[in-house]
Amino acid sequence: MTPFLKRFLRSAALAALIATPGLAPRLAAAQDRPDLVVAVNTLPGSLESIEEQGNVAVRITYTLFDSLIRRDFLSDGSGTSAALVPGLAESWTRVDDRTMDFKLREGVKFHNGDEMTSDDVAFSLVEGRGRGQAPLFAEAKTYMDSISHVIALDRYNVRIVSKKPDILMEQRIAGYSFWIVNAREYLTVGALAFARKPVGTGPYKVVEWVDGEYLKLEAHDDYFGGKPTAASITYKIVPEVSARIAGLVSGEYDIAVNIPPDQVEVITSYPDLKVERIVLDNSHVLRLFPYGPLADKRVRQAISLGIDRDLLRKALWEDKNYTPNGHQLPSYGIYVEDFPAFEYNPDKARALLAEAGYNGEEIVYRLGLNYYLLSLEAAQAMQQMWKDIGLNIKLEPRENNSQAAEPGAHILPWSNTHRFPDPLGSFVPQWGKDSGVQNNKKYPERTWNAPERFNALQNVLLTSMDNAVRKDAYREALAIWMDEAPGTILYNPLETYAMRAEINWKPYGLYYMDFRPYNLTFGAQ
Repeated sequence: MTPFLKRFLRSAALAALIATPGLAPRLAAAQDRPDLVVAVNTLPGSLESIEEQGNVAVRITYTLFDSLIRRDFLSDGSGTSAALVPGLAESWTRVDDRTMDFKLREGVKFHNGDEMTSDDVAFSLVEGRGRGQAPLFAEAKTYMDSISHVIALDRYNVRIVSKKPDILMEQRIAGYSFWIVNAREYLTVGALAFARKPVGTGPYKVVEWVDGEYLKLEAHDDYFGGKPTAASITYKIVPEVSARIAGLVSGEYDIAVNIPPDQVEVITSYPDLKVERIVLDNSHVLRLFPYGPLADKRVRQAISLGIDRDLLRKALWEDKNYTPNGHQLPSYGIYVEDFPAFEYNPDKARALLAEAGYNGEEIVYRLGLNYYLLSLEAAQAMQQMWKDIGLNIKLEPRENNSQAAEPGAHILPWSNTHRFPDPLGSFVPQWGKDSGVQNNKKYPERTWNAPERFNALQNVLLTSMDNAVRKDAYREALAIWMDEAPGTILYNPLETYAMRAEINWKPYGLYYMDFRPYNLTFGAQ
């Protein structure tokens, strides 16, 4: 075992827990609807469904809101299915390649008792919060820019029109940002207050939020999808893994998130506890900012070539996850099967550094703690790998991601969620011409000046209705991205949730924690 791998050994505190199995009490069997406590690593700063798209936000907002179309992640039992089923719309029709008509469910109640109508849909997607002439949130340009306008045909019928032909319109409307909010509440309380206590149609509603401590949701018993099965759900901030596991063992928590693979044995040694695991449709990536020592793309290429991803997966994830071949997933409708995998080639990396004239200049890798699981351990391992090829990488851990993003960093960890199974669900919004990567106004030196050809290929992905043409464009765009190396992918992480044995709940490939009645029951199965 190499020295850096020894850092990944189980902590003494957690190892001690395994010595006393069988102590975890059960949820009260007689309790009709339990109050669940979910131990999370952190909470978002906002519950605005457009503004906050981070992993820690969507695991909560997915329970607060609904979309017109719902992606049924469990249709094949995998948690990653892309099958679409009715949501707030009971049916929909493709009018043409830019237009869709939706028949809304009647009688759907918001958390404040208002009935959902087509006016709420129009407000949510364009008029008030979305694109419009002056969107309230810059994120709307990233996630909702394809929408031209929304027409309320009558109280329960609505038409959505895209700016250009959109082959992925159904999946888009089932995805991020397209959740429906209550227009009256939003206009009454304002954007800031709404972000603290939003009013949606979801199975749970916000009742209490104490910054830095917890967020409590209460059952919305008028939910159109059936009465919620838990009386309340409280997300409690517990940054340390050891504390999350200890609280689960003691009965203080019912579910704990972000459990490292090497702690599964600890948890499953208790007969009253279990784990649920899934490899996420989310890629852990490194952003490589093209300034300073990284201005030369050969240095960025060398950083990627110097990473032994196979070893990282074995050391950190018990080799139960994978690294995709390029910025894509096998589930993509235009998956490029034969695209080359990310290469580990130290000799080639050293040669590129010599060609670039790299002479040991310091490269700062900065990262926030307690956000991406095993991020620090991965950084420490890669620091040694990079040292072996001649790179001088300085690690700078920070308390949170905001501090990590301050000036001076050359490398930042990031994650790219594949919001639906197509390049338009991740690759285009996160690396394309309208992304923050290509338009970093706060830190212009970090902006990637992508080749014109790359952005031209993006236009093909966005507007073509022919998937064969789109696949050819995607292959070429992937090759440019790999050559330019504005970032690189490490792997798709294995997400492990620990919970009471009598909780019947399944995770999804996205970070959504779905507590709707069809996915949350209690008792032996």
